[in-house]
Amino acid sequence: MNQLLLFGALFEGGAATSTNTNRTKVIPSASTATAAGTVAAAAVATTEQQPAGTPETATSAADDTAVQVLDERTAPEKLRDISTLILDCDGVLWRGNDIIRNAPEALRAFRCEGKRLLFVTNNSSKSRAEYAARFRGLGLEVAPEEIVSSSYCAAAYLTSIGFGAGNSHQGNNVNKNTNNKKVLLLGWSGVEQELQTAGIPFLGGREFSVPLMDNMEAMKELKVDPDIGAVVVGWDPHFSYSRLVYASICLRELPGCLLVATNTDCADHIGGGRMMPGTGGLVRAVEVAAGMKAVNVAKGGEWLLPYLCRTYGLEPSRTAIIGDRLDTDIFLGRQGGLFTCLPLTGVTTLERLRRLAVSERPDVVIGSVAQLAGLP
Repeated sequence: MNQLLLFGALFEGGAATSTNTNRTKVIPSASTATAAGTVAAAAVATTEQQPAGTPETATSAADDTAVQVLDERTAPEKLRDISTLILDCDGVLWRGNDIIRNAPEALRAFRCEGKRLLFVTNNSSKSRAEYAARFRGLGLEVAPEEIVSSSYCAAAYLTSIGFGAGNSHQGNNVNKNTNNKKVLLLGWSGVEQELQTAGIPFLGGREFSVPLMDNMEAMKELKVDPDIGAVVVGWDPHFSYSRLVYASICLRELPGCLLVATNTDCADHIGGGRMMPGTGGLVRAVEVAAGMKAVNVAKGGEWLLPYLCRTYGLEPSRTAIIGDRLDTDIFLGRQGGLFTCLPLTGVTTLERLRRLAVSERPDVVIGSVAQLAGLP
């Protein structure tokens, strides 16, 4: 296995297929153990000093108001009037191949309470069908229709603007130049499958072959497909300078060519205290090379929330989002006035929350998603 494929196998908590499918571990909530280095030691010390039944708190250097961390006794009440839960996946339900303690039981409890569940992830490496299989492998009962991956969002966005051969959809932002056009995909199987399902033609993806662009003459002679109407950038372990050259020529020289990002996440935890580059680095490279800004169709962008509200009939006042990232999950909630819940099992630490002003914090901080369901 070459270095790129090994890198791919590690990405985003197992974005590529992992061979270690039979050794799923259970990760305890942050209130009982340090979660892969993401919870500051001060959080544990504070918990030990609290009287029984008292929510954990931590004073803030940025604000005199404490950060309150709710537990299984104090958290469930916060969701009493919530009818829909939007859940992130990595860092909330699992981390790598390891399930968060009591996450399957929490999902079953939410369903028994009559809550609708949507699973929204910025990971574009898998399609919804592939994600459903991953959920099943971790003991989580989730239907493909409940999953909104950023790979699916890329195809949904293009469909919403009338993109592709024979697409008659007339959205508010239709670019007539994109009719009968195809996508150049810098991405992986997840986006490939979702584009195919949506009937959007594309070239590129895993098998995209571009001549080596190591001199100016090669770049001058490079011919790009004139039918390309959009460049979609997702997780791509085969990303290269040659692919960057091809994409930038399309965006600079083909009239009306769009740039779409499956997400702009900067980095992700892969265990052992190590961070790995996210898709955002690839997107930024294409933006700089092409001299244009990408449309981010995932959490952290402007398109997704209106799409979710329109497609799933969400009532913002009765919808909560549970996610471990401030710049994507909590950002999405704050966009639409959703109730925001941050578990300390992912990338955001209690120390990071301490440094935030009260107005920038999530509505609720919990040790793990299980505690929202009244479970340890």
